[in-house]
Amino acid sequence: MAARKTTRKVQAKRPLRFRDLLDIDRVSAPAVSPDGRRVAYVTTRGTVKENKMRSTVRLLDLRTGTSRELTPGPGTHGAPAWSPDGRSIALTSDREEGTQVWVLPLEGGEARRVTSGPGGAGQPLFSPDGGRIAFSRRVVVSPHARGVKGEPTHQQAYGLPHDRSSARIETELLFRHWDEWREMHRSHVFIVDVASGEMADATPGDADVPPISLGGVRDFVFSPDGRELAYIRNIDRVVTLSTSNKVFVQRISGVRRMGRPICVSDNKACDSDPIYSPDGRYLAYLGCARPGYEADRRRVKLYDRRTGRTRVLTDGLDRSVHMFEFAPDGAHIVFNAQDRGRVSVYRVPVSGGAVVQLTEGTTNEEFQLIPRSRDMLVVRDSTTAPTDLWRVTPGRGVPPLTAPGRRPRGLARDAGARARRLTRHGAALGARAEMHGIEDFWYEGADGDPVHGWIVRPPRFSPRRRYGAVFIVHGGPQSAFLDQFHYRWCVQMFAAQGLVAIQLNPRGSSGYGERFQDQISLDWGGRCYEDLMRGLDHVLGRYPFIDPDRVGAAGASFGGFMVNWFLGHTDRFRAIVSHDGIFQAETMAYTTDELWFERWEHGGMPHEKGADSLRFSPHAHVARFRTPTLVIQGEQDFRCPASEGISLFTALQVMGVESKLLYFPDEGHWVQRPANQEVWYATVLGWLRDHLR
Repeated sequence: MAARKTTRKVQAKRPLRFRDLLDIDRVSAPAVSPDGRRVAYVTTRGTVKENKMRSTVRLLDLRTGTSRELTPGPGTHGAPAWSPDGRSIALTSDREEGTQVWVLPLEGGEARRVTSGPGGAGQPLFSPDGGRIAFSRRVVVSPHARGVKGEPTHQQAYGLPHDRSSARIETELLFRHWDEWREMHRSHVFIVDVASGEMADATPGDADVPPISLGGVRDFVFSPDGRELAYIRNIDRVVTLSTSNKVFVQRISGVRRMGRPICVSDNKACDSDPIYSPDGRYLAYLGCARPGYEADRRRVKLYDRRTGRTRVLTDGLDRSVHMFEFAPDGAHIVFNAQDRGRVSVYRVPVSGGAVVQLTEGTTNEEFQLIPRSRDMLVVRDSTTAPTDLWRVTPGRGVPPLTAPGRRPRGLARDAGARARRLTRHGAALGARAEMHGIEDFWYEGADGDPVHGWIVRPPRFSPRRRYGAVFIVHGGPQSAFLDQFHYRWCVQMFAAQGLVAIQLNPRGSSGYGERFQDQISLDWGGRCYEDLMRGLDHVLGRYPFIDPDRVGAAGASFGGFMVNWFLGHTDRFRAIVSHDGIFQAETMAYTTDELWFERWEHGGMPHEKGADSLRFSPHAHVARFRTPTLVIQGEQDFRCPASEGISLFTALQVMGVESKLLYFPDEGHWVQRPANQEVWYATVLGWLRDHLR
């Protein structure tokens, strides 16, 4: 008898949905054990019921590939840090008394809380001997609260005469930042004795350590002998006008004996991310060259603790370093940096010499070197794959490409490195949702310079159909679209509506060289606008399946400014989405939080001689507004304040332009609560579908 033939029914894939985004475990913060055998890392997932993001810490065995959750149950947990002997992990948890630092033994036993008191606790870091932990905490520095035991009340912090008053009385900048009022608080580094729980403030005073802005991945660290603490601090009184974050070193003994802080930075520009070499001779950090410029290229700088001299290791590389580590032998530094729409990994000798690019064509947003091996652990993602952990064995690498354009064909992907996927938290998404990867291209922008961009096709694509398109403009302006899985502006969610998604990296974008990035400053509506218009022309000419009469534009922050600029300068878009964008340059300048940005980007405040802020103000072109526009604004956005969105909506209504206002009283510059995110996507995508169908 012939065997019965069986067939397995394959379930057809469908377009991506919002709830799919909440079901993904978002991988971050990997920490490799001292013996190189295990990795602690964080996964974060949105919960509709609780309307918040919940994080948990997991442990991956690199030998067996097995993974288990270390922090099951309620609460949010994160920031894992290994003890030097590898027997325990410090982490943050909000199980008791707000967010505190806990120590979890891995060979059995219950987790133990080692910090207490108001102000929370974050970024735990073991001392080299394992006896102490450094961590960050918010403290009240108000002169009105001197002598108050415990956490001062709001009224005590502000010195209010009535204990039921909610008033704030401010006398200096910076009194609010991003999405919160500072309320007389500063961030300080504390040190706690693991055994006794004794704690002390290592950085007292009216300054933030780590700094309130422009900081790095980690801005405080122990020296290898545990006798010194290096950290980043801005000592300028008016920090909203200053990017002068500096590297300080301070002798420490035990918990309470602290020496005098000594600044080792060699200029007045922004520094971050201090790291000691394994032998303790060098203190490396990331340093900028131009004071006042927050997006300046970050170079690896090496301070010799014996001679007191500083030298730059990556001055010849036209890329800005994001994070870095010393190799275990101390002979090289490994780092990553944005590179033409991806994030690549590089290596440079400590003795000086040529930089080598170790990966290419992939997005490696975080990495850690694995002890006792040549390998590194990376957090990798792409437009079609959420973040997961990969083990990468570097090859010989290639010389870095410093020009903005494409590298000649023929080089192997990842520059000869071998990569193996270790976790599959995002794999289920790809199994059920149809997604297309990016199709990138280069075109001639303003001044004849090469500009990079890509499209993403919609699910169930047919070249015989004609599709509407959404033209998405990134924020910053010194940032870039990357081949990554983004959750708040997920390109796949736009494509899932049956639209072709278009993303370009015009003038001002990072990862294409210093000159290309710098050309956005003082010229917001100039070359960048021309790059975008030329790019749209290129796309419409190259892809005949896009209907030029059904193209919408969308952007947030600087992208919101640019689509507001579109309103007064072109009628080629069928609809516009403007999220937390700049509308009136003068009111923006006097209500935003970080004034160094205004001074650099526009040559000064509006009242100052030479200031150019009003030259590119969308409000001056309201008479030409015609395009239907969805305006989105967060009440708690102190970067692009609520007056900008409300003014734009008012102008559209006065002009009789079809418009809608989506207003979030409990959100800031970003929409973070899952319920609000769902409303955001439903409203944005509905607006585009209605106007581009």
